[in-house]
Amino acid sequence: MKKQFSNKLTKLNLIKNQNVIFSYIKVLLKKHPYFCVIILHEYFRNLFPHDPHIKFKITNPKKRINNLQINLIKILKNFKNIGYYKNDLKKSNSKEELKKKTGKVYGKFWKRFSNKENIYAKDFILERFRNFKSFKNNFFENKNIIDVGCGGGRYSNALRLLKAKKVTGVDYSDTGISTAKKNYKFKNISFKKQNVLKLNFKRDTFDIVFSNGVLHHTSDFKKGIKELHRICKPGGYIYLYLYGTGGLYWSARRQMNKFMKLIPQEYSQRVLDLIGMPTNRFIFMDNWYVPYERHCSHKEIYKILQSLGVEFIEKMKIGRKTDLETGLFNYKNSEIIWGEGEIRLLIKKTD
Repeated sequence: MKKQFSNKLTKLNLIKNQNVIFSYIKVLLKKHPYFCVIILHEYFRNLFPHDPHIKFKITNPKKRINNLQINLIKILKNFKNIGYYKNDLKKSNSKEELKKKTGKVYGKFWKRFSNKENIYAKDFILERFRNFKSFKNNFFENKNIIDVGCGGGRYSNALRLLKAKKVTGVDYSDTGISTAKKNYKFKNISFKKQNVLKLNFKRDTFDIVFSNGVLHHTSDFKKGIKELHRICKPGGYIYLYLYGTGGLYWSARRQMNKFMKLIPQEYSQRVLDLIGMPTNRFIFMDNWYVPYERHCSHKEIYKILQSLGVEFIEKMKIGRKTDLETGLFNYKNSEIIWGEGEIRLLIKKTD
């Protein structure tokens, strides 16, 4: 049974308080950047259904977030009177194309993963896929699979560990491809630098097309979806993960992505390292510094897929404890916080 919390005035109050917090942060960014990083780290982690590193004292998400907002507003009000040293915070004005900028941001994250942490990616895949009705224990076995937007290759390797016959990882980032090639030297896995919006593969090539959190960072996610469909074999499967929309969580992401770039990425990372954040945790830096992220609705994604003539689309309703879908599943009226959740779909291409 879903746990319930009141829907009355909650949405307006939460949005209002969040906007107040962000208005204070914008003023303090140049004076106290270290403080802003710590405050936003605390706020953002509380927007998730679960934190595997720091246990929530209040499990009810609406109550937890509301209490935190009130406390943060009090702290921020008082902090404006704290003295500060002048900071020479230089931000990049690079006019590089989007895919190169994105590759550079993520390239710094991929290098931080240890081999042990990379192996956990296998468990992450299983935790999510076991909730698809179409998933069987031998789902990946002996399949020719492509990981579109493979980054440093950890999910490509996870698919290999799940007994894929062959795995091809593609990404536009030089850092990602070099990291992947260095870490995963196996006969049945290869990595190639390619533009995910214009893949250099023939139509109907792969049994499974895997794309985890990539296309929402490109300039044309619709074209990207069409490419995934094009290279998938008839009767094959496409796994697609995209950011959702609606709710407090996605509103927070949108706003933080705009103003946090006033603090250099390296500075924020040092602050997070100093407070002891695990090296494999980049949900904060991901949102704060990626050049572009598109928030999609299920409706528009379904419309694109249906226009391509897919056999069926299966939505993941519950996943890992940290997934927004899990929060939506466990708490009634929780769309106030998580909107539509995230978009995780298993799609079968028509035979």
